[in-house]
Amino acid sequence: MKKHPFDSLINDSAEKKTGLCVFLTVLVFCIATAIAQGTGFFYTPHYTKVLVLTCLFVAYTGLLFYLKLSDRLNEDGIVYMIILLGVLLRCGYVLLSGLYDRQHDAGAYTGMGTEFVNPGHIGYIEYIYKFHKLPDLNPYELFAYYHPPLHHIISFLWLQLNILLGVAEDLAFENLQILPLFYSCLCMVVTWKILKVLEIEEKGLYIGLAFMAFHPATIVMAGSVNNDMLTILFMCLTILESLKWIQNKNLSGLVKLALCIGFGMITKLNSAVLAIPLAIIFLMHFISVIRLRKKSHLFTWLKNYCIFAVIVAPIGLCWIVRNLIRFGEKPGVPVPGETSPMYTALYSLWERLGIPAFSDWNFAFPFHPISARACNNTWVIMFHTSLFAEEYPANLSDVLLILCQITFVLAVVFGVITAFLLVAVSFHKNTGRENSIFLLTGYIVMLISFAAFVIIYPYTCSSDFRYVAICLVYVSIALGLGNKYYLPPVYEREDGVLAKVKSVSMHIINWGILMILAFSTVIYAFWERW
Repeated sequence: MKKHPFDSLINDSAEKKTGLCVFLTVLVFCIATAIAQGTGFFYTPHYTKVLVLTCLFVAYTGLLFYLKLSDRLNEDGIVYMIILLGVLLRCGYVLLSGLYDRQHDAGAYTGMGTEFVNPGHIGYIEYIYKFHKLPDLNPYELFAYYHPPLHHIISFLWLQLNILLGVAEDLAFENLQILPLFYSCLCMVVTWKILKVLEIEEKGLYIGLAFMAFHPATIVMAGSVNNDMLTILFMCLTILESLKWIQNKNLSGLVKLALCIGFGMITKLNSAVLAIPLAIIFLMHFISVIRLRKKSHLFTWLKNYCIFAVIVAPIGLCWIVRNLIRFGEKPGVPVPGETSPMYTALYSLWERLGIPAFSDWNFAFPFHPISARACNNTWVIMFHTSLFAEEYPANLSDVLLILCQITFVLAVVFGVITAFLLVAVSFHKNTGRENSIFLLTGYIVMLISFAAFVIIYPYTCSSDFRYVAICLVYVSIALGLGNKYYLPPVYEREDGVLAKVKSVSMHIINWGILMILAFSTVIYAFWERW
């Protein structure tokens, strides 16, 4: 079917309007959540909160059915409604959880009235809040202070704004959750943009976006106060800008990439991992430039890549250079020591990184026990924490436990299947050579770096899913491209047994993913652990 030449312009205009509408919605709901935290709603019983939020979701469902019945739900409208529901779930989670619930390395604060220097990410933010400067002490002497400071500086500015607006100090610290909430919401928007750059539409777009919007890990991390969520946002932006640069090959794209990678590194150093697949694409492009044998063209791209390096290096490496000069410290992570119950170096590499035995999965009670004696396989811990964080509930109802068991089994099965799906769509002829290499190498490098991290820092906490949460974006892409290639419109479908097998398989994957998302949402709604 031939497209009108103005169709792309109309679509771009509609997409920009939807993007602006989504951004304003995210901003309004995040501010509303910050205000709600200061009301009596925050201190009401858990089931009262659930009831109020349920009423809100019923209203959402009513609006969705109204738009559907009135035939007002085009692609942009459905995208907006998916993101809106994702925003509501994240805001609801932040309102249901406190500052110290399901956190990682959070530490504590004691307030402006004391001179205590506290550990953890909250302590790090409080240090800047109290003394209006980066910590003078060796960042490896106090836990969590070794992290680059961008997230903590932004959190300090947000904290300061709260105080200036007359917010009580306790509530201002509670509102530190609002920034990761905002970042998590923006990750949904960026994922939508990534899928659109890959020309994924309709069903593939919806399920790919829904996976990122409703996966429990992205919702739980929306309530965190550490730097994980901002890191994932910069990594999402790096993927987006890389795919756009592959299409356009321009200097402005290089500048955007340099800023994404640089600011990602000054948030958390592991975001630099995505520079590896990007470097491969740069090398492929530069070789093609050399083969043209045009000196002017070669000089232009040498200059462009130098501009990229001049931007990314000072931003990304400034924290490393500072610590080397001032304290003689190389990049690394302080560890709890060999006496820690989390220590896994006592077990073989196969036990830690090999294919888990059936007994390792602990399907009867699929939660992370922290202790290495109970569970030391990285992949098992990764799946445990992807759904339920580092929770090990003592009083879980029988119904919820059964639902957790079913959801966990589905997550393991479809986690493996979607990994193979990503490989399949990457090798598909319509994906494009550079896109294929960038996506597949990026996914593999992330898993390899994760395994290397576990070997270098042999503790169960190193196997937490949050270190590879960016892989959710790759799964979203796999789902989107899988639906695009294997479930095309009727007039584009191929005949034959193989095509039918691919189609049926894709339907099974779609329904499996939707079941995981639906079950995990129900679990968190009725899991009285806040």
